[in-house]
Amino acid sequence: MTPPLLFVDDLSGVNVGMIVSLPADESRHAAAALRMTTGESVLVADGKGRLAAGAAQVQGNHVGVVVSSVEFIAQPNPRITIVQALAKGEHGELAVDLMTQAGVDRIIPWSASRSIVQWKEDRANKSRTKWLNMARTAAKQSRRAWIPEISKVMSTKELAACIPSFDATFILHEDAVHPLASAKLPVSGEICLIVGPEGGISDAEISEFMGAGAATAALGSSVLRASLAGAMGLGVLSTRLRWADPATPNVEG
Repeated sequence: MTPPLLFVDDLSGVNVGMIVSLPADESRHAAAALRMTTGESVLVADGKGRLAAGAAQVQGNHVGVVVSSVEFIAQPNPRITIVQALAKGEHGELAVDLMTQAGVDRIIPWSASRSIVQWKEDRANKSRTKWLNMARTAAKQSRRAWIPEISKVMSTKELAACIPSFDATFILHEDAVHPLASAKLPVSGEICLIVGPEGGISDAEISEFMGAGAATAALGSSVLRASLAGAMGLGVLSTRLRWADPATPNVEG
């Protein structure tokens, strides 16, 4: 069984034999929730690719880790960014949870025209913080050395202006002619998937994104919830880019 993963702010400069002290919240979680004991194997990451393994030292609610190995985990290439339309209730946080577990590298919240909720002023900061916390929790659960980046919320025009910076952008849409499973993918750089709200992406938004260089792609015949579509799209791309046998890549340059 893979040891539990806990996060610290920074692991730069940490070497084998050093003791890394966990932050107060992570120490409480390790001691109370995980019931960690001295000598138990544990992983520590800083959310920026550095990963250390070691043995726990537990003293009350304080937990340190005696480091036995340190490595840097490079981000995948190509990276995958998902644009997630704002969703009502907890659907947005659920989407972040699922996408993080599936391996997303960056998430861009999008204020779509049919999004029921909108992030404005104080609500934008509070809602983004919830997404950041969810991404951290999901990264911990899935033993990820990288915590996905959560960008600031974008409008449709702001998002359209970003599309040319990606090496390939796909709008996930049930009416698309071509499936994402057979789409032409770049061998490096950054791929973007756009997920609309529960009410769907408007024709005007699709036209604007396609005018900026995006293409539509289908995940199948079913209409998926906005909270699931991103993770499913990641699964399709990861099957071709990350999980397949490196000797037989399923990518077209």
